[in-house]
Amino acid sequence: MRYVNPSPTISNVVCNQLSIVLLVGVMLGTLTACSTTSSNPLPTIGIDVGPGVNFRGDIVALQFLPNQQLLVGVGYDGIYRWNLATSTIEQTLAAKQIYLAFSASELLVASTDRKTLTTWNSNDGQKILAWNAKPLQLPAQTTAFEVSALAITPDQQQIIAAYNKGSMLQTWNVATGEATTTFGAPAKTGSIVEIALSPDGQLLASNDFSGVVQIWDVASGQQVHSFKEASLNYQPGKLAWSHDGKWLAASSGDKNGGGVAIWDTSSWAIYATHRSTEHQFAGLAFHPTAPSLAIGSSSGLIELYDLTSKQVNNSLKGHAERVTSLVWNADGSQLASGGKEPFVLIWDSTSLTEQQRLVLPATPLQ
Repeated sequence: MRYVNPSPTISNVVCNQLSIVLLVGVMLGTLTACSTTSSNPLPTIGIDVGPGVNFRGDIVALQFLPNQQLLVGVGYDGIYRWNLATSTIEQTLAAKQIYLAFSASELLVASTDRKTLTTWNSNDGQKILAWNAKPLQLPAQTTAFEVSALAITPDQQQIIAAYNKGSMLQTWNVATGEATTTFGAPAKTGSIVEIALSPDGQLLASNDFSGVVQIWDVASGQQVHSFKEASLNYQPGKLAWSHDGKWLAASSGDKNGGGVAIWDTSSWAIYATHRSTEHQFAGLAFHPTAPSLAIGSSSGLIELYDLTSKQVNNSLKGHAERVTSLVWNADGSQLASGGKEPFVLIWDSTSLTEQQRLVLPATPLQ
């Protein structure tokens, strides 16, 4: 998920004499302090960030492919395609892209640098098409827009882009790069953080900084549901649909802990809620066949939540920091996890043990 440090240039502010200590930078989750007696920085001060916040180098998207392959999307860097059989990188693509989306079953990848949309073939790493991402509903003279999330429809025909300035949603034709459906009137809510398509591609879920989860009809762009769940904390996290479309889950967290809400999509009634005073919750992934939801936390713990008992029945411990991206392989035998740390863990779902560790290259894609 995919909020990135919006002001990397803040780190260039010069220390001054107006106060005893001036906090001058936000970079990779830390603040740098400067003293008034010298220009040398004081030790960095760690800051707590919400579950939807990603910084440069964070793992923001994961997707299993056939033939023992895994796509790993890294914010600001790009995408690596790993061969799991050999633990080697087979392909790199989409360098210097911020937000990424992978199609569920094919090789199509969508990316953005906030202003431009680009499609890629993950099989050969080649760029397919690039176009300006300015949505239709903006006046011609307006230039203030930023893409904040992407989703690819199951038929590979459309890309849906969310915008954190103006809280807009726009559908784009993959073949031509032309804007098509402009969604309802989401500008009445806060900046959109995350979007997720239902398995059949008919519904789109979005969340935002006002704490509202909205459900949209993809064909018409009309809002069909909107709700604000009290169990969700202020800072929005991920959204996830179950593979049969029966459930929709949303994560959140703030200084008081975290929450996960699960809706029954046949009635849009809350089916279950899961809360913690110790962790903020981020990454979400429903098991493809079992009634289980993997939940990533700010502490690095991955909880396996049983939808039948409505309890956490197991947990995975291998990360030390925030886990924002989770994905199961097709048969549910493996779970991939990643987030703030420069590696991806592959878990065996039977033994609940770490099966493989994929360490990202030290040098970002160019």
